[in-house]
Amino acid sequence: MKHKFNIYAMGQDTVTAEFDGVKPIQLKRIASHLKRFFDRDIDVLALNQSLTLFEKNCTARLDELHTFLSTLEVEEVLTPKCWELPVKYEGIDLDILAEKLKMTTEELIALHQSRTYTIEGFGFLPGFFYIGSLPKALQIPRKSTPALRVPKRSVAIAGTQTGIYPIESSGGWYVLGELAFDLFDPDEEPPVAIDIGDEVRFKAIDSAEFEQMRAQNLKGIQLQERLLCSR
Repeated sequence: MKHKFNIYAMGQDTVTAEFDGVKPIQLKRIASHLKRFFDRDIDVLALNQSLTLFEKNCTARLDELHTFLSTLEVEEVLTPKCWELPVKYEGIDLDILAEKLKMTTEELIALHQSRTYTIEGFGFLPGFFYIGSLPKALQIPRKSTPALRVPKRSVAIAGTQTGIYPIESSGGWYVLGELAFDLFDPDEEPPVAIDIGDEVRFKAIDSAEFEQMRAQNLKGIQLQERLLCSR
């Protein structure tokens, strides 16, 4: 399957290709084809139906890249992996966000868990997931004044997406809760097992369950096996 796209340079070493109607899991496949085009592992950022390449002097090959993408057939993909992420919904913004959205905190939590989401891309921080799309009733602009400190593992929402903070950072998203496990580990290969196009479900847990899971300190294959959904 071919897709319409627009490709342009963003400096000598950066090229962006924007696609029309491509699914996240197909975007992942296109990124893998681009790495084969360069015949080596290159930095490619996939986000919101676009791919950005970071490679020395890659703009010199812009015409070649356009031809390559124009003739590229993206094969049909298999069923994506599904992950169930346990969240303690006691985030610093939970109450004020419920008030802004004119619902109770219980309604907000239930609504956030009410659908299966898709990993749409990575960015902002290493291992930061962009997960969409939120129910319309939960869609809200970013904070006008970002928080100086958003804790590690925070599950937060803004716009049409949920994000998970892999490390402590400043940020303008509304924090709903905290994930029980670390999904980003720079000592693992790959550092993030969850990938673009994968599906995500959120599951509310209480404080006792949260502390029990934190104590398990699962990593690598054990963590993956613990979080994979049973369809």
